[in-house]
Amino acid sequence: MTSAGYREARERWPDIEVSDQNFDNPELYLALACGHGDAGALAVLEREYISTLPAALHRICNGGSAVDEVLQAVREELLVARPSAPARILGYAGRGPLRSWLRSVAVRTAMRMNRVAPHEVLDEDAAAGADADLELAFMKKTYGEAFQRAFRGALAGLPEDKRLLLKQRYRHQMTVEQLGAMHAVNAGTISRWVAAAREQLVGATRAAMMAELDVGGTDVESILRMIHSQIDVTLSTHGDVAPTL
Repeated sequence: MTSAGYREARERWPDIEVSDQNFDNPELYLALACGHGDAGALAVLEREYISTLPAALHRICNGGSAVDEVLQAVREELLVARPSAPARILGYAGRGPLRSWLRSVAVRTAMRMNRVAPHEVLDEDAAAGADADLELAFMKKTYGEAFQRAFRGALAGLPEDKRLLLKQRYRHQMTVEQLGAMHAVNAGTISRWVAAAREQLVGATRAAMMAELDVGGTDVESILRMIHSQIDVTLSTHGDVAPTL
């Protein structure tokens, strides 16, 4: 029996053939075909996805041929298999839009090739509110949408009792004493419960972002800092509703 994702992919790209029929996300189908060198899939990737990347790169690359050089490096990095590893696009996990995943790869590649620091690509509005931590502001600007998706999924995946506890503590601003009385335990126990639920949420959010963005090295720690900086504010403002940055 074919999956809904497979059927959607076949409707969108009828000329692309992939033998695996079990896809939740039709873009996984496209990525798999690209990783295996399907000419039709590579044409779709170029036309519908890579063509949208220059807008995110001009500020980093200063325009001109530098953008083309970055795009070519991205193509080689994602689509060329090596003796020790398959084409990197096969690492796309389908946890978020393929376009966002490609954009994060392209931005990091551009910064590396042009030796650009995060604060050099912030726009004026972002910089105005980020004097104390320009790197954090850059991470929020670049990975904000991925954080929203990861947070929603992580919160939904928490056990109901932990989700309720976080909502009571952060959204309803209940003190640990009030929560202790409600749950018939002391304040210290409630504090430990809240901390454990929060850390589980942070860990699940981080895991989802790592899987979607396929990042490593220094980006991992920077993204973790961004998550920690946003979790409490997001819980306080939105509770179990979608967050905004």
